Amino acid sequence: MITRLHLQNFKNFQDATLDLGPLTILMGANASGKSNLRDALRFLHGVARGYTLADTMGGKYGAGGELQWRGLRGGTAEAAKHGASTFTLAVELETIGVRPRSQPKAYTYTIAVETGRNGRPRLIREALYVEGRMLYDSHLKDNPAPQTDLQHLTVHIQAGGDYRRGHVEPFIANQPVLTQITERIAKRSDSTADEVRAGARDVLASLESMRFLDFNLDAMRQPSFPGQNTLGDRGENLSSVLQAIYEDEASRVALVEWVRELTPMDVADFAFPADQIGRVLVTLREQDNSEVTAYSASDGTLRFLAVLAALLGPEPAQLYFFEELENGLHPARLHLLIDLIEKRVAPDDMQVVATTHSPQLLRLLNPTSRANTSLIYRLADETDAHIQRLGALPNEALQVIEQKDVGGLLTSGWFENIASFMANEED
Repeated sequence: MITRLHLQNFKNFQDATLDLGPLTILMGANASGKSNLRDALRFLHGVARGYTLADTMGGKYGAGGELQWRGLRGGTAEAAKHGASTFTLAVELETIGVRPRSQPKAYTYTIAVETGRNGRPRLIREALYVEGRMLYDSHLKDNPAPQTDLQHLTVHIQAGGDYRRGHVEPFIANQPVLTQITERIAKRSDSTADEVRAGARDVLASLESMRFLDFNLDAMRQPSFPGQNTLGDRGENLSSVLQAIYEDEASRVALVEWVRELTPMDVADFAFPADQIGRVLVTLREQDNSEVTAYSASDGTLRFLAVLAALLGPEPAQLYFFEELENGLHPARLHLLIDLIEKRVAPDDMQVVATTHSPQLLRLLNPTSRANTSLIYRLADETDAHIQRLGALPNEALQVIEQKDVGGLLTSGWFENIASFMANEED
């Protein structure tokens, strides 16, 4: 689970920290920076997928010219804040690990990238710490590594619990060390090398298990082949993922009950008829045996089914990011979506991060989720974005939130006013 994300000179964030809980809602005006936080998480996801820095930010294409990975908005040129040539992302996360019976561990992973040298991004620092102890670090204050070679990054790797006796090695600077280090120290057999390898695997597994869902109605309406159990980012494979959920008896009951509550239809069951080549299409069957296929289901029903497929499917991710979570749902049914998500993330094996402009959504959050909601905002006459976690507001502001209509506070601009007041008080 990612617990904190720190950004320096990334997009419109000069120096900001986002604290994350099981459900983290991001609220704020248009162009405040909510989607830039999505880009920061996607950058870390690209790191875990083993891409070069250029591919992570600019896009990855296969041998046939097909797009395998969509780069960051604005590419390399707009990754760093205007006027800066470097950015730094640091992520804190807790993970159970990849080894059987391993204990939960707290990691801090930091990556700093230079974007302004001939348009070719390169590493200028990277570090991984576990429980405050170094696993590797390319820039230690009391033993600085040379940074003159543009093609390599010199990295100190833990050995014997003391970096001064550790292993120092150059790494290719156009790709994160995190994806190089396991192979590079493969021949080392000491226990600390095992810890470095295990730490790298833990962090890579956590950062790789992220999904950024932006549903497309046409994609969700397409039939898919049984066994395609991973929901695509646009909602591809919706029918086959729902079929996999349906085949599990306990999940089947939950699936039917959630859909029955969502829609005015009297949903009694699901069906998955196959076409001539074996693809299935999700079909909702009512009590009178009338059927509604994905082709004619309402947009809101499809979106809710896609969220169900993501959260209840057999191959879930550890973190899901939804843009404007309320899209397509009637306000009277929004409580079902929030209830579903809060129940699903309660076991702490999944996180959901979502942006919203909905006052109603904010009203429906339980106290823990509301405390983990963050306001993304910009002060008047400033370009920098700031982050304010609601649970960290002064007690006087928290009392107002408890006593007033929190949705009304959002629409009135009260949260931005409080943030501006706090900034002026600090000055």
